[in-house]
Amino acid sequence: MRRIVKRQDRAVILVLVLWILIVLAMIAYSLLFQVTTETTITASRKKYLKAQALARAGVAKSIIDLRNDLLYDASDEQQRYFDAEGDVWARIEEGKEEVVLGKDKERDGYFNAVVFDESGLININFIGGTNMVLLQKIMERIGYEEEDAKFVAGLIVDWRDGDTIPTLPNTPSNEEGRAYAVLINEDAGGETDPTKVQPLRMRNESFLTVEELLEIPGVTAELFFGPGSPEAEYFAPQLIQVEGDRFQIKEKRRSRSDGPVLGLRDYITVNGPGSINMNTAPEHVLAAFAEAAGETDGDRFAERVVRTRRGGKDHDIDNSSAFKTTTEVQANPELQSVLQAGGGVMAFGVSSPTYRIISEGVVGNVRARMEVLVHRQLAPLQRVESFEYNDRAQEARERNSGRYERRENNKNELQVLYPYVRILQAYQD
Repeated sequence: MRRIVKRQDRAVILVLVLWILIVLAMIAYSLLFQVTTETTITASRKKYLKAQALARAGVAKSIIDLRNDLLYDASDEQQRYFDAEGDVWARIEEGKEEVVLGKDKERDGYFNAVVFDESGLININFIGGTNMVLLQKIMERIGYEEEDAKFVAGLIVDWRDGDTIPTLPNTPSNEEGRAYAVLINEDAGGETDPTKVQPLRMRNESFLTVEELLEIPGVTAELFFGPGSPEAEYFAPQLIQVEGDRFQIKEKRRSRSDGPVLGLRDYITVNGPGSINMNTAPEHVLAAFAEAAGETDGDRFAERVVRTRRGGKDHDIDNSSAFKTTTEVQANPELQSVLQAGGGVMAFGVSSPTYRIISEGVVGNVRARMEVLVHRQLAPLQRVESFEYNDRAQEARERNSGRYERRENNKNELQVLYPYVRILQAYQD
């Protein structure tokens, strides 16, 4: 007997079929979304890995340029080792600007690499009580008033040095940590009795990174990153807040170039030999150096130095006018008076062993960045023990054959020098 399906049953079946279709559609959509997402992630990951490889290529190109420059200096008959803005490592147009390692820029990507001379900045680990004025002038240029700049400069010096005696004169205590705590409390209207104040815990060790300065009360985000900078606004809530009016930027001072207001990080480093390279130091560093030496217009002195070392050029800079030796720097009549006074503030030179390489790989909208600190030196090649063993065996054979006399005459061979570039630190994001 045939079973008759009622109209009501048909409606239920239709509803069930529709629900099943909806569930299947949702499952299909979920699978499609998952596949699309994974495909996008895989493509982005592939681009990022390619961008990383491009960034490493930029670092490798910069290291090659540093090595070639040292070899070029070594070939100079007068053996003048100097580093300047016209060197191949300093010129981004020498194979370090939008370099494509492939056929298509959009598909294969490119890298940009820049090399900075660490000796162009001021090594803060070489700042002490005798040349603290240099640190003070830097902070005055950023916007601190003279007394406030002197206070923070003394605090930074005492934070680093190994003793417990305050660098600043006329402090309320002979213990540096307690003395600065009292002065900070006094500015904020707090406890000023040295016996009741909790002293600051001073580090009393050299700085390993520039960012360690942010641990010091008085080194605010605006002072470190620069007034009004996006970094200052971002990091200010995360740093130690010190009450009072002492640690405030009173006036944003700009150089004659009317560029951005710089911060403490743009002046200092923790690497390098402790001398300023007059060929590569930026204008703001030269200006602070001149003002620490007693020059009233540091910007004018900085302009003279840059104009002299570039030969009056702004583009296509070569080394024809660069300072080849420190004697050339000291003999320049335009710079002589400031340099004589500045020699007691900070040593200066014309070369550098330490460099910072910043390389960025770009593939489409994906970027990868590498920052590498390297040390460069010219050193003799080390003889391998197996080679020395073979040489001794060859020498014995020559003795037996009577040809050793000729070898003795040529014993003083030329020493082979090799440009070593050693990576000290590397960061990647």
